[in-house]
Amino acid sequence: MKKLLSIFFLVLIIITIAGVAFLGYRLFEGEPPEIVPVKVPDIVGKVAEVTVKVSDSRAGIRLVEAKIIQGKKQVLLGEKAAPIESRWTGSSEKEMVLTWQILPQKERLSSGKATLAISAFDASLRNGSKGNQSILKIPLTIDYLPPVITVLSTVHNVRVGGSGALSFRVNESVTKVGVRVGTRFFRAFKGTDNIYRALFAVPFNVDHPKTLHVEAVDKAGNRAIAGFAFRIFPRRKKEDKINISDSFLQQKMPGFASRFPEVFAPSLIETFIKVNHILRKKNNDFLLALCHKSLGKTLFSGRFIRFKGAQRSDFADKRHYFYHGKEVDQAYHMGVDIASVAHAKVPAANGGRVVFAGYNGIYGNTIVIDHGMGLMSLYAHLSQMNVGVGQEVGKGQIIGVTDSTGLAGGDHLHVGMMLGGVFINPSEWWDSRWIRDHITYNLYLKK
Repeated sequence: MKKLLSIFFLVLIIITIAGVAFLGYRLFEGEPPEIVPVKVPDIVGKVAEVTVKVSDSRAGIRLVEAKIIQGKKQVLLGEKAAPIESRWTGSSEKEMVLTWQILPQKERLSSGKATLAISAFDASLRNGSKGNQSILKIPLTIDYLPPVITVLSTVHNVRVGGSGALSFRVNESVTKVGVRVGTRFFRAFKGTDNIYRALFAVPFNVDHPKTLHVEAVDKAGNRAIAGFAFRIFPRRKKEDKINISDSFLQQKMPGFASRFPEVFAPSLIETFIKVNHILRKKNNDFLLALCHKSLGKTLFSGRFIRFKGAQRSDFADKRHYFYHGKEVDQAYHMGVDIASVAHAKVPAANGGRVVFAGYNGIYGNTIVIDHGMGLMSLYAHLSQMNVGVGQEVGKGQIIGVTDSTGLAGGDHLHVGMMLGGVFINPSEWWDSRWIRDHITYNLYLKK
């Protein structure tokens, strides 16, 4: 009997110790919650968001609140309370990820320094059942003022389908800066002299852009716009009639249909129409996307070399395609075709870095050279390519040999130029006087 009583009291003592240990570990523990910033801006504009993760693995989370403190003013961003069914079991919320929106103007906070204070309480019975508290204080800067843009270049005369250049200063650090032309945005690049420089273009199919200005966005999201003096000149529009022969279709279309299933059609002329639409767009989109790989400095110097030969077509010519006397399709020609002798050697028009050398559908074997600041030149319908991606080339260096690969009807070189995701007129860049007056002077503010 005494042995049974001893065992009973021993079990009772163990249960009591376990209960006390549980209460101490879960309900009377003294470890405060942990607050970890997930997304906290250091500069706040008209609107911002803050995200934090709060965790407490023992008593659990009871309450989290966030405030903005500026001087004597305190603004409650919000609070989140966790339901507690029983004080003896604590909170079931062991981890929370919370996001609050900061609207400083609505709360009438001033530009300048402020503090983001985040408090978290756990469900411990300590401190008069208020629980353990953690406070995370993060310094903020409230900024409502947009950047100040000062345009430095003075003469900006641009032809539709052509290019221009601009130099300007910005009085603070920015996250986005450049020239907006209609819906197009041409990125500007900052030099070691703290001057921003941008090349921009007016697309060939935009006679009167609704928007043409400098734009800058600071770290707080404040957006500044600055106009500048400019003149837009019309381009000479030209249309060509091109007859599609059966021999051309038989020579070219089977290869396209086998290589690109999306252009296959019951007849060769239907395949041509698909090539001229579906594949042309796909190939152009690929080429224009290469502009995003451009380096943020000028790699070219002076005028661009024109490939020697007879010009067969101009930039942005509207082509009307006829088959057996009937018009079957239309397309714009985004470059200049120049014919020389068969298998003529092709020089790089200017110094730069090769960003593409390979086969590109209607363009056949193609080389694209980056000249910096979003400007690129392309050389299409080649038979031979003597350079590879990443290779630096000098002005006049032989990079390939002409042929009729792709959709070309005969041996010639298709010369194209692109700027910031837009095809532009190459002929301007062959003119040393135009380069000096419209590009070099505006970029470097000296002739």
